This record gives sequence, C-alpha cells and structure tokens, in this order.
Amino acid sequence: MEETKKLNRFYIFPVLYVLSAYMALSNIFTMQKGLLFTLMFLSPFVLGILNIVVCARCCKPQYNGIMITSAAIVKYCLVPFFVIGGFLATCTFISGFVIPVPPMFIVGPSISFMLCIAGWLVIAFGSPYTISYVVLSQRESRISKGMAVFHIILQFFFTFDVIDVICLSFMAKRNIKMTIAIIVLIAVSFIILIALVLFIILQIITG
Repeated sequence: MEETKKLNRFYIFPVLYVLSAYMALSNIFTMQKGLLFTLMFLSPFVLGILNIVVCARCCKPQYNGIMITSAAIVKYCLVPFFVIGGFLATCTFISGFVIPVPPMFIVGPSISFMLCIAGWLVIAFGSPYTISYVVLSQRESRISKGMAVFHIILQFFFTFDVIDVICLSFMAKRNIKMTIAIIVLIAVSFIILIALVLFIILQIITG
C-alpha cells in the first residue's frame, strides 16, 4: 500500500507541467511584466527539464503503467492548449498581410513563428513520459527496436504525438475512457478551429 502511494505521487510531475503550460499561455493574454510573470512564462521549460530528469531516473519496470498514464495526462490535457496556440499563431500570421501597416508583414509572421517554436518546445519537453514508456516496452520485448524509434520520433510532431499516445494507450489497455474522451475532444476542437479560420478568411474576403 505504501509503495503504491509512493508511485502515485509521481503524477504530480505531469500535472504540474500541464498547469505550467497554461500559466505561460495566460501570460500571453495578460501581457503582464515583472519577475513573477517571467517565471510563469518560463515555467514549462524549467519543469520540462525536470520531466527529463525524473523520467530518466524512473525508467524502471514498476513505473511502466505510470509512465503511459502520465503521457496521457500531458498529451491529452494539452490539446486545448495547442488548439488555442494554433489559433493565435494563425491569426498573427494572417494579420501580417491584412493590417495595412508596413512593418506588419514582418512582425505578424515573426510572432507566429515564435509561437510555433514555443509550442514545439512544449511538445518536446512533455514527451519524456511517452519515451520512457516506449523504452520500457522495448526492453520487455513488447515492441521492436524499429517501432520504438518510430514511436519516439512521433512524439516531436504535433497531432501525431497525441495520436501515438492514443494508440499506445489502447495497446496497453489503459486510460481507455480518458482516451475515448480525448478523441471526441480532438474532433470537436478541430472542427471549431477550421470553422474559425474559415470565418476569418470569409470576413477578410467580404471586407
């Protein structure tokens, strides 16, 4: 029992990482300055490094189930984060060619590019849990080395990383209800995102 409680405390790391990502995103909207808000913005990257350290130290058989659940927590809970971030990146990119101010054709795409880079770093720093699970699965001969490399590569590409965790969860027969819920959420989110982009384009065309 005590050992189980000790292992379950591990979940605080993925949860803190998810919270830090949303705090950083909220800082973009508030545009506040100061040490506190700077730390909020940098917190995903600091906790991302902690993710790497923790996953490297806990890449052990007893953490096998915890790793895939932690991966699901991070990847699934960050779906709305990336939907909002993708919308912001799209809007800033389009604004560079719509707003009739000379520097905007440089500023808009530049901000969009920086948002994409920041988003990719959030993906990368949230991937150690999945990578640790894949490594453990390969060590236990549940997947081949080639498939292990394939799964790891997918973790660094948006959308593909979530789809991969969905597949791994079904294969492991864990987090099934959570996985079904996220499939529905992803479908709805992409429909809303596409609708918003089409609405903006329509507004631009019609003046």
